[in-house]
Amino acid sequence: MAQQPIWPGSGSAASGSTPFGLYDIDSEFQTEAPQFAKWCAQRLGYPIMAVELQDTQFYACFEESISEYSAQVNQFNIKDNLLSLQGQPTSSNFTHKRISRTMGETIKLSKQYGTEAGVGGDVDLKKGSISVVSGSQEYDLNATFAEASESGKAIEVKRVYYESTPAMQRFFDPYATTGYGTMNMVEGFGFGDYSPAVSFTLMPLFEDLLRVQAIELNDSIRKSAYSFTLTNNKLRVFPIQNQIKHFTLITL
Repeated sequence: MAQQPIWPGSGSAASGSTPFGLYDIDSEFQTEAPQFAKWCAQRLGYPIMAVELQDTQFYACFEESISEYSAQVNQFNIKDNLLSLQGQPTSSNFTHKRISRTMGETIKLSKQYGTEAGVGGDVDLKKGSISVVSGSQEYDLNATFAEASESGKAIEVKRVYYESTPAMQRFFDPYATTGYGTMNMVEGFGFGDYSPAVSFTLMPLFEDLLRVQAIELNDSIRKSAYSFTLTNNKLRVFPIQNQIKHFTLITL
């Protein structure tokens, strides 16, 4: 039975002894490769135990470990610096160089998020309205806007204003205080003959807020059936209208 070669106790020169020779001209690799082989052999039990491996096998593992570690570092650097390097010439060499960060691509991304969130961006928003026809429930916004006004270009409807004006704007003459229970108080102070008498009445802020909440609660209970759905830029109104109303839309 043939004698298996065992570790002799030290390795020979690493140059020309690796499978791919990637680091044959690297002085640090040439110095550390024999040390690595000796370390591995001792970790496997040498000299108490015979290690049936030669230096070339240790060098192959050392070469692979350096390449794998370099790949891991490069992958991390690529991800970390991708936004700063996009648009650079393909012949650029950034090996062992410190990358100066730029905000160009980051700003472009933030504009896209701003467009979707409706708080900025670089996309123009356009506003339009449609008249709801009695007895008709569905309206094709592509036909109404994209084909008619945008030369067939795709549009994206961002918001549909279908509700009435805000509750704060629907006070019934908030300066008259008619029916608010304050006229008797104004008369008691002798201000009833002045016009408008309410100018002498200082009401707390929560009184206005409670009145706004009352209006909004009334809308949510009595008008809750009024709504819409938007699928593939087709607007479906609920319920079917029996009178003409206007819907205002903001589109891209």
